[in-house]
Amino acid sequence: MSLLLALVQLMLLLALPDLSCASNSTQSPLDRQAEALLQWKSGLFRTGTQLESWTKETSPCNWTGVKCNTMLPRGRDSALVVSEIWLSWGLLNGTLDRLNFGDFSHLMYLGLNHNSLSGSIPSSIGRLAELVYLDLSYNDLSGSIPRFIGLRHLVHLDLMDNAISGRIPSNIGVLAKLEYLDLSFNLLDGSIPPSIGNCTQISSLNLSHNQINGSIPSTFSKMIFLTTLALESNQLNGILLPGLGSLVLLSRLHLSSNQFLGGIPPEIGHCHSLLSILISDNLLTGEIPQELGHLTSLYELDLSRNSLSGAIPGNLSMLHNLHDLNLSYNSLTGRVRYTTIPASVTTLSLDHNKALCGESQYKLSPCESPKLGRKQESIKRPNLMLLLAFVTPLSFVCLTIASMVVVCRRRKSIKSSIKNQSGDILSIWNFDGKIAFEDIISATENFDEKYCIGVGGYGSVFKVELDSGFIFAVKLLHLMEDNSDEGTFHAEIEVLTKIRHRCIVNLYGFCSHSHCKFLVYDLIERGSLSSILHEQELAKELDWPRRVAVVRDVAQALSYLHHDCDDPIVHRDIKSSNILLDLDYKAYVSDFGMARKLKNGYSNWSIIFAGTCGYIAPELSSTMVLTEKCDVYSFGVVALEVVMGKHPGDLLLPFFCRTEQPVKLKDVLDQRIAAPLSIDEEKAVILVALVAFACLQVNPKARPTMQQVYQALSNRSHIALRPLHEIRLQDLHDYCGSIKSI
Repeated sequence: MSLLLALVQLMLLLALPDLSCASNSTQSPLDRQAEALLQWKSGLFRTGTQLESWTKETSPCNWTGVKCNTMLPRGRDSALVVSEIWLSWGLLNGTLDRLNFGDFSHLMYLGLNHNSLSGSIPSSIGRLAELVYLDLSYNDLSGSIPRFIGLRHLVHLDLMDNAISGRIPSNIGVLAKLEYLDLSFNLLDGSIPPSIGNCTQISSLNLSHNQINGSIPSTFSKMIFLTTLALESNQLNGILLPGLGSLVLLSRLHLSSNQFLGGIPPEIGHCHSLLSILISDNLLTGEIPQELGHLTSLYELDLSRNSLSGAIPGNLSMLHNLHDLNLSYNSLTGRVRYTTIPASVTTLSLDHNKALCGESQYKLSPCESPKLGRKQESIKRPNLMLLLAFVTPLSFVCLTIASMVVVCRRRKSIKSSIKNQSGDILSIWNFDGKIAFEDIISATENFDEKYCIGVGGYGSVFKVELDSGFIFAVKLLHLMEDNSDEGTFHAEIEVLTKIRHRCIVNLYGFCSHSHCKFLVYDLIERGSLSSILHEQELAKELDWPRRVAVVRDVAQALSYLHHDCDDPIVHRDIKSSNILLDLDYKAYVSDFGMARKLKNGYSNWSIIFAGTCGYIAPELSSTMVLTEKCDVYSFGVVALEVVMGKHPGDLLLPFFCRTEQPVKLKDVLDQRIAAPLSIDEEKAVILVALVAFACLQVNPKARPTMQQVYQALSNRSHIALRPLHEIRLQDLHDYCGSIKSI
């Protein structure tokens, strides 16, 4: 059968020779495809080539990433047309300017994401009449978005993470079937066109991290299927979100870092599906609406850095699923009772408000006694003057006597101090009882080795049980002649006294004594993750759900340190021996002796090269510039250590030499425990490995933030993964960039 194939539909592929293809020393399927494209450039295939002259190796319809369908036009023989093109993940660079996408009238899926494509998006892309899916994300595309003319069947549009500028096309409303839109991390400006309200089928509308201004169009209220709305980090103003009450399926509302005015609309209480509300860093005023208490599924609520006033609504206590609550940097007032904050909250920020007071567990000032009543305030001034005239001499006498007593006691104390040569400084807080230096010395028999439960580079940890039944851990710092431990000692105190998180070990107090220095902590019963992984029987108890939970706990703690503190805190020594597990296998990050606060996003710490070999980010050895991405790398090593049951060792080398890894993921998992039993377990383990590979990228800027890592681990249902037995380590290496988009 001699058919003259009409290759008009393949003009895109004919133009692909203008795109340079990345090469590798090994012959992966993607490399063979790149080689075939170069053969096409040499003129091996031309328009008019007969169908039967193609072989399996040369036909573009047999290439990885290209799919063709057979068409039966009226009165003509059957012909092949290209229906899908997937050329992603580092294969292509160059420009798309010369391509005529209009010749592909039957193309339905076009995925060129995660490449190095540059230049503008050709206007001819708007004539792909049957296009359903378009993904050009994670490239270097510039210019403006072409007007949408014929894309009336488009369901998925992703242009995320490029350098696209200009306005959102005013006729975006023609995309009536659109369900997913992501234009985030670009340079878009201008206002959001009102016609976007015609996209009534849309479920996810991400326009974050641009320069979009103006107000949110009221037509947003038509998008009743919307589940995710991300508009943070723009220049939007006006009222928060007109018609918010109609978006009853909304689960994520992210509007932080804009210039929204007015109050939080009470109709937000109609959105019962909300899981996440992030509206920080705006110009919002008024009180926090009581209606927020109706959102019983809410997981995180961030209203910080606004001008909200009034008291915290008491019915927030009904939010039993709330984990993260940030109301800091507002003008809130009133008493915060223990019944106000839900018991489920693990991350709480109430600082920098006008006049909040309440329970000490919330790190608030205690509420003052009620002020004088009106009758007392109405005392006439002459009577008040007489009272002062009587009280002043009496106060002077009392003050004199008190001063004499203090001086006498101080002299006695000084004599005792000289005699005992003690120099004690003991500070204990967050503990309902009295702990004395002598009690700790007595309980440990002067720090006898039999009470020691761990030894580290900076000190030994002892289990202390008082007669009162209270049990805690004491880290006794090694005393060195050059006093080099002094900075470590004070650094840990400075950090741990200013943070509070469920996944960070709790510091009760410290002691600086002439003969010893120690820190008093909560006792985390099971000890370090490292010790558990090194013990055969203990490691068997740490099954896959527990291991995944441990990784997620550590990610949550680091996300809090990097993103939720006044100044970002870098731990600098994340490793398995600094992660402690309690009886329920919940993880706690410990040992903050090397932690540092970052100013302006980084810290030059060129004097001391800190960290533990095997966990240190590669850039530290050359630049000595400390950023939070150093912790991200160390976390990646720990995450891989958890799934492998041992330090990854040489497995880290491919991140430097970029060689292909044919090894399957299932072959490097810890063989001491049974393989994941269910699809959900498989999915969770694969995701942990994928996150680990993303964090281990050599370029610090390519690594995700810990906030992105924690969100990815928490939202694992939003990523499609192949079965465990099919996944190679190379696949994880190639796809780890997708973590940022989860």
